[in-house]
Amino acid sequence: MMNAMTRQRRQSLLTVVLVGLASLLSTTGTVMAQEVDTPIDARLEGYGSEKVVLGDSTALMWLLLMVLAILAVGVLFKDAKRSHLD
Repeated sequence: MMNAMTRQRRQSLLTVVLVGLASLLSTTGTVMAQEVDTPIDARLEGYGSEKVVLGDSTALMWLLLMVLAILAVGVLFKDAKRSHLD
């Protein structure tokens, strides 16, 4: 009986020590992670060095999307009684 109580105390002490070490190590990692340089703003990088291309459109992609959507919805209205053997 005394041996079981000693083992339980050791386990609880070990658990307390491990939780304390884990919390200590996790806080130092977050403090070290905060030392980051300011991010580069990609919108301002190379501003004014190139011309903007006018007339570039995505209309053909939208048309293709609409055609594929019509095909996908059209399959829903296929007659289930027909098969490829007709």
